Amino acid sequence: MQCQESKKILDAYVDNEVDLMQSVALEEHLAGCADCSQTLESRRALKDSIHNANLRYAAPPELLKSVRKSLRMPEERTSVPKWQWFRMASLGFAAATAVCALIVAIAWFALHTPADQKMAQQVADNYIRSMMMENRGVDVVSSDMHTVKPWFVPRLSFSPQVSNFADKGFPLAGGRLDYLNNQTVATLIYKRNQHYIDVFQYPTTNNSGLKERQERGYNIVGWARNGMQYWVVSELNLSELQQFVELLKSVN
Repeated sequence: MQCQESKKILDAYVDNEVDLMQSVALEEHLAGCADCSQTLESRRALKDSIHNANLRYAAPPELLKSVRKSLRMPEERTSVPKWQWFRMASLGFAAATAVCALIVAIAWFALHTPADQKMAQQVADNYIRSMMMENRGVDVVSSDMHTVKPWFVPRLSFSPQVSNFADKGFPLAGGRLDYLNNQTVATLIYKRNQHYIDVFQYPTTNNSGLKERQERGYNIVGWARNGMQYWVVSELNLSELQQFVELLKSVN
């Protein structure tokens, strides 16, 4: 192959558009011709520069639509392959099945969770929420039961039992209103050293003995007596919490 012939196909060779026979002949010529080899490298450098310059322009959809309309061409439609449609339908069905299974599981759990366990969960939730509030959300801060009890009177339809066990190591710290068992309840806050004890009170028509539970690491004791439901919760160890419960039961 001569230089004149090789230079005619150099551009096509750079773009990989020549057949095998021409490629072999050209490469044999390039091996012995410095001039054509230099021309080839120049063409490759030019191609790389154009490619790296990011000169490609993608026409916006509005322009394409306008051109197609002016040429009276039908609107371009994107067709989804049947296999892809089946795949999307399968994924949708799987997702719907998973959601239904989750709903069924939640419903089953709600129906089969004992009432005492549900209440213990609510008690623990309120206790945890109070710890994240400023001053534990206490509405009336006082160790005087004659200050705390009157504070509740105009705010509740019942009169909560309020006592102070400071002489036993469980001083009264105050009180607040809470929402428990679908009603507003009285919450009394006591302390044991650096630990807090919350006592929830609200009216009930039932009577029940002591029920002890642990929910998320918190000890919970509940009972119903003389028309009042009590729930006591604390991070305090169970032994000391039981001491407090006995003190509370002795005055109600």
